[in-house]
Amino acid sequence: MRPRGQTPSLLLVGGQQVLAAEGDSEDLIRFYGGLFGRLSGEVNHIGDLTRYVGYQSRLGGQDYLHFVGIEVERIEGIPAGMVAWDLAGDTWTVWEAGDGQDVLLVQERVDWLWCARSPAGRWTGEFAARLPVGLGGEGMAERREFWVSANAPVGVGIDVDASSDEVHVVDYDPSWPQQYNKFARWLRDCLGDDVALRVEHYGSTAIPGMPAKPIIDVLVEVPSFAQTKARIVPRLDGPEWEYWWYADHMIFIKRKTLMGQRTHHVHVAPRGHRLWEGIAFRDYLRSHPQAASRYAALKRELAQGFREDREGYTQAKTAFVREVLSRARL
Repeated sequence: MRPRGQTPSLLLVGGQQVLAAEGDSEDLIRFYGGLFGRLSGEVNHIGDLTRYVGYQSRLGGQDYLHFVGIEVERIEGIPAGMVAWDLAGDTWTVWEAGDGQDVLLVQERVDWLWCARSPAGRWTGEFAARLPVGLGGEGMAERREFWVSANAPVGVGIDVDASSDEVHVVDYDPSWPQQYNKFARWLRDCLGDDVALRVEHYGSTAIPGMPAKPIIDVLVEVPSFAQTKARIVPRLDGPEWEYWWYADHMIFIKRKTLMGQRTHHVHVAPRGHRLWEGIAFRDYLRSHPQAASRYAALKRELAQGFREDREGYTQAKTAFVREVLSRARL
């Protein structure tokens, strides 16, 4: 199989599965969590620095096809239970591991909805193609759109601080607003005013006196996901940036170094998205000290119980967040 070309091209080896949008979150965790270790350990990747790339596509009803893979220089030996994707020019080819010989599953023409090369020289893009029955399609004539759900660098063979993604809540830092202001100016310049229509300091670091994870959360209003992905994904790309399509919105994670401590979360969503309720939550706690005090105590308690479970920590705050939002709407 051929190496990467100089035209829009992605060679990926990974796993894919059809999952229900409203299904058990444990299914998602098992799928993604079970793959990441295998991808870096069993696949012949590009080198010490490569990336995870994910795609999703909506099937009929509430089912979605999920794919996540690691970028490779050439496809050599697909591990058992995995598939290989070759996106080159206007062709999408998929193989799966067979008994002694890889099996061709798909070879279809693609129409790129957008594609771009980042300053780091990495291709990314979204496309439409026919989806065969074997991959979740209902018929060979059925055409589906595939959107990027992950674009995250990974260092293979480097030492990673095991605590870099743990939940650490610290006392309020008076420098957080200044850190936000400096970053927001950079972000507006990077994305442009036609994309970054509104930028807000978001989350606990935006509430004076509130203990928080020392990560600056930023919320960016964009015209629409479709209009802005082609600019945002390639520009927020590099060893310190990760992109994930998470809970129906875009999130970019900025770290101090490759796979190091998180410094910023950039949440991206158009006006009217449920994410903007977080501004009402922020403003309510800014003006209601008793509620803010309760929230601070809850965060400290949960940080102890969910130190190694970021998802669990967030979910455990849901009841309090809903209570505050209901009051904020009155």
